[in-house]
Amino acid sequence: MKIDDIRLEIINDSRGQNTLETTIKAGEFEAFASVPSGKSTGAAEAAVLPPDLALKKIPWLLLQLKGHQFASLEQFDSLLIALDGTSDKSNLGGNLMLALSMAFARILAKIGNMELFEFLAKISGTKELKLPFCFFNLIEGGVHVDSTLSEVEGLPFNLPFQEYLLIPQTNSPKKSLGTVRKAIDLLREKVQGKYGSADQGDEGGFSLPSNDPQEGFRVLQEVINENSLNGKIGLDAAASTFYQNGSYNIGGKIMSRDDLVSFYQLLPNNYQLLSLEDVFDQEDWDGFSKIMQLIGNKVWIIGDDLLTTNISRIKKAQEINAANAIIIKPNQIGTITETIQAANLAKSFGWKIIVSHRSGETMDSFIADLAVGLGADGLKSGCPLQKERLVKYERLVEIEKKSKLKN
Repeated sequence: MKIDDIRLEIINDSRGQNTLETTIKAGEFEAFASVPSGKSTGAAEAAVLPPDLALKKIPWLLLQLKGHQFASLEQFDSLLIALDGTSDKSNLGGNLMLALSMAFARILAKIGNMELFEFLAKISGTKELKLPFCFFNLIEGGVHVDSTLSEVEGLPFNLPFQEYLLIPQTNSPKKSLGTVRKAIDLLREKVQGKYGSADQGDEGGFSLPSNDPQEGFRVLQEVINENSLNGKIGLDAAASTFYQNGSYNIGGKIMSRDDLVSFYQLLPNNYQLLSLEDVFDQEDWDGFSKIMQLIGNKVWIIGDDLLTTNISRIKKAQEINAANAIIIKPNQIGTITETIQAANLAKSFGWKIIVSHRSGETMDSFIADLAVGLGADGLKSGCPLQKERLVKYERLVEIEKKSKLKN
């Protein structure tokens, strides 16, 4: 199949920041894709090209692509990687390359008369499809909250950890959305009653005016217990954002790695905890190994900034037993082919797979199909109060309706 045209536009993401949307035309087929942007990003992520510079790359890139006959997504992505010619995708940009890769995947699915998730399952070798758990970000802190809104004695007065998640224990997206909608109403009432307001962070979750890292756990656990909700709790600490000079600054309290290990070790005893994500700095491999040794048999220890959907970092984590689960973000690595390779490697280690959005999202629902196509254990797409988050969960519901996947 040959590419006839590529169109690229600059659109706004959910934070009002510029990002990219592309449309590829090939014969009678046409497909679009838009890419998100991250706020809390790992140092090893693919480079992001400023959208205005990406626009200038298209005429040259189209000339390079139009002369080729592509039989697979892998061929298309491999040429993009060769044309970029850098180790971090800083020439074409991981964002531009991903938009093209996603759109081309959609075209190939159309040509094959397949749903996108079916096509992704085929090329990833997934034998048994399933619907993932939904990871809903209901309470936010860290860099996802405007810390200038409230300060006490010169210190930001918001939760130091980035995300407290509700994870309904069902593989039915429809049931999960029903549970979270009930939880959101109850949580809003509780937060307003306790704090007088219910402000929201970048991803639509509620922000709490407290710098106590356990407050998010307590409030969410109260909502679960008081209303007998079928859900567990997940945490994304985003610890790299509060790591300073070998220590961790948590709500104004300086903690060593060992202090933080002790803190995390007690959490499964006090809360219905399913997962802990990025609980140490992205280069604090020893911290991850220690917590894995202590509670890795009880809790999913998830790497995001630690792993950045990167095969070399996944291999290192397996060698030193630093994780048993991974966040998969396509824009961390830059193409769908490389995303699938990373996910398949983690799966071969027996890890849990959680496909994730970014803090700056668009209305593209690609990651929902990717989660199903990979046979992932979870889809993390923020709080469904924002339309850019909800569309991913609604796509899962649509897949649930039209398929006979296990739920």
